[in-house]
Amino acid sequence: MTESSGIAPTPITDAGQFLRIVPLADRAGLRIAGELDHSTLPDLARALASMARGGAGFCIDLSGLAFIDTGCLRALVGAAAALHDGGRDQVLTLRSVPPQVRRLLKLTGWRQTPGLHLQASARPG
Repeated sequence: MTESSGIAPTPITDAGQFLRIVPLADRAGLRIAGELDHSTLPDLARALASMARGGAGFCIDLSGLAFIDTGCLRALVGAAAALHDGGRDQVLTLRSVPPQVRRLLKLTGWRQTPGLHLQASARPG
């Protein structure tokens, strides 16, 4: 799967232990761990562009996300909108979305972006 996505099985980014972006093992997508801010935005943008070149929807696992600023959140939302535009009707799925990110998406109205899907949270019990 990693060969078809064009993502190497090693970390894409390891910016001083603050950000790590690696391919998902179970489906086309990326796992992001650490902090996404203005200093790591170029790395995020390159990773999203690499995934989008595949022409299909993909998943971003945010289970290891410690922090995200609005610029990086906008980059994720923009990637989802781009997948959906042009009649491609593809979806960017965010999984393991931290509560504060869900709240930001709701407050900004970006939760309603065509092409963006938030995977339901696992509920205990």
